[in-house]
Amino acid sequence: MPLDSRKQAHIQNLQARTLTGRQKTVVFVYQSGGSYSYQAINVIFRPQASIERQIPDRDGQLPRPVYDTLMLAPPGTSFTGLVMIADTATASAAAVQGAKKYQLIEAIPTGIAPGGSRVYAYLRRLQ
Repeated sequence: MPLDSRKQAHIQNLQARTLTGRQKTVVFVYQSGGSYSYQAINVIFRPQASIERQIPDRDGQLPRPVYDTLMLAPPGTSFTGLVMIADTATASAAAVQGAKKYQLIEAIPTGIAPGGSRVYAYLRRLQ
């Protein structure tokens, strides 16, 4: 049964309220043509939980991390043309150059509203 517009708005409002106070500002670096653009976005960063070294993976080898950080982004966040994500609040080339940088592995919209009520993005830290 599809959700009507009131229920979708209610879900979006609840999601926004749960994110307040837990967010940090990061800079998304986009490339369009030959130029770069910088956009500051509020997200939630969660480092990957520690891996239990005593439990082998399916191949019987020591488990390896698949991603470094899980990022919760608001719905409607564009990942088209995204080059990297910088852990800084200042949206400038100089600030991005000196910050920790992450590469996007995969972005998955999730939630019960059509199109998702949030976006889970799996990131790998660039060295």
